[in-house]
Amino acid sequence: VKGCVSKVWLFEEMGADGRYHFHADSDGKITKGLVAIVLAAYEGKTAQEIAAVDIEAAFEKLGLSENLSPNRRNGFFAMVEKIRALSR
Repeated sequence: VKGCVSKVWLFEEMGADGRYHFHADSDGKITKGLVAIVLAAYEGKTAQEIAAVDIEAAFEKLGLSENLSPNRRNGFFAMVEKIRALSR
């Protein structure tokens, strides 16, 4: 995923039911945690449900904006944009 501090690999599969399943990994420990948060928000959802996820609200609710560097924040949202693009 371009825009991430660490290397992130992400791919998707769409099930016969129209739900997306995402698989991802990273070479960075902190980024692995961010990947887990992103996947939890989008896993098993349809394209419409993915588009409706308010990830910004979850980001704030978890306190990530106060605890992540700007580069990690950018990487987090780069993963989100990649998932949204893959599900269109």
